[in-house]
Amino acid sequence: MGLLKFLFIAIIVLWLVRITARLLFPWAMRKMAEKVMGDAQRQYQQRSDSYRNGSTRQQRQSDQKVRIDYMPPQNKSKQGAKTAGEFVEFEEIKSSAE
Repeated sequence: MGLLKFLFIAIIVLWLVRITARLLFPWAMRKMAEKVMGDAQRQYQQRSDSYRNGSTRQQRQSDQKVRIDYMPPQNKSKQGAKTAGEFVEFEEIKSSAE
């Protein structure tokens, strides 16, 4: 009797979860899509406003000086071939015992 009662309750609960998910999932997806689209539209609006007003970062720097934020390290000299030594040609020989 206990097993039948458990199965009956489990089936009812799963059925209710299925109906609830069927109703809530499209609503949640719609809300999430509206939020993402609103964020993208706001970001586009901010960028287009800054270009229209001429307030880009390059135009704000009116002193006309070149600014370098990052300079990668440079090797002093490339002497790989000069200091590598002597090149010896070789040929790979496969044994016939394989």
